Amino acid sequence: MTGETVHELREATAAEIADWDALVAQNPDGGQFTQTLAFAEVKRWDGFRTHHMVYDGAEPVRALVLERHGVIGRFWYVPSGPWHPRLDSIVAATRAYVERHRPDLVSVKLEPRLRRTDEHMALLRGAGLVEADDVQIHTHTVIADLTQGPEALLASFSKAVRKNIRHAEREGYTVERVEPTPALMDQMWARMQTISGGRGLSGMRGEEYYRTVWKAFTDHGMADWWVGDDGGDGPQTITFTIPFGRDVIDKDEGSRPDRRINGGAHLGRWTRMRHYAERGFEGFDMMGAPPSWRKDDETHFMHSLARFKTQFAPIADFVPSFDLELRPGRQRVWDRYVRPIEWRARRRPTGLW
Repeated sequence: MTGETVHELREATAAEIADWDALVAQNPDGGQFTQTLAFAEVKRWDGFRTHHMVYDGAEPVRALVLERHGVIGRFWYVPSGPWHPRLDSIVAATRAYVERHRPDLVSVKLEPRLRRTDEHMALLRGAGLVEADDVQIHTHTVIADLTQGPEALLASFSKAVRKNIRHAEREGYTVERVEPTPALMDQMWARMQTISGGRGLSGMRGEEYYRTVWKAFTDHGMADWWVGDDGGDGPQTITFTIPFGRDVIDKDEGSRPDRRINGGAHLGRWTRMRHYAERGFEGFDMMGAPPSWRKDDETHFMHSLARFKTQFAPIADFVPSFDLELRPGRQRVWDRYVRPIEWRARRRPTGLW
């Protein structure tokens, strides 16, 4: 890395914001759903300021920036971004912009969507960034490779998955994509409460948060809704997916526990994979898992769900968040004393920034 700046960071124009999602999809990483207008809408509801920024250069990068005001200063965070092969230029452009326009910032958290390898970790450290905690729940996740073709994809599943798919098909379980309605969202939330025997997922956000996510992505035309039917009282499974960028996100799912046909969840996932492969998506992200080195740790809040997901593909680890520390002293106070209190108060499973 040379430290040479080949990018210049600036605010997006009104015209760029109007076409934001299409421009984000042209980013070098193919576009992340956490960089979209819908995600910005959700985070504003969640109490953050949002900024649409552009790293100008021969290959521009568009970045959604979230801003929060902590008790010791202001912080920026770029969820699942930005990525460019010249990461040193991205960091230098960020630092230059902050020095000119935002001297009140304590740090900028960057989170390029890169697989966790020694090479990539060294790349981030070499750019002058400091490793921080994970923020996004799918920093560790399970991704099925949709590019290998349906036969190879099916063969890559565990024997139990293939058996369950065949059983559900034989018994008449049906899966279809449907238009969302308020009643469907009501059913979705009710079914999500059945996770872990009715206890729900540890760290799960409240109903209003999920409804805000569902509505934002649906209103922006960036969501698909799926139902699986086993002939019982209403859909047996309801699934909310976000098809954007190179990977489709299998975001949320709820199921009726009194299933009449076993294997419906397996058939539903297989049906969605084939559908999105035909639409040209490269990966099917099952949205969250423990780190691969903790896959057998029953105390991890994602353990029970990961046991199902890893029947389809192995855990994929991505690099954690990294901080561009602008005020190192304040950053240490924030990390050591303030943020842990907020983490406990808000009871979120992933790291608050």
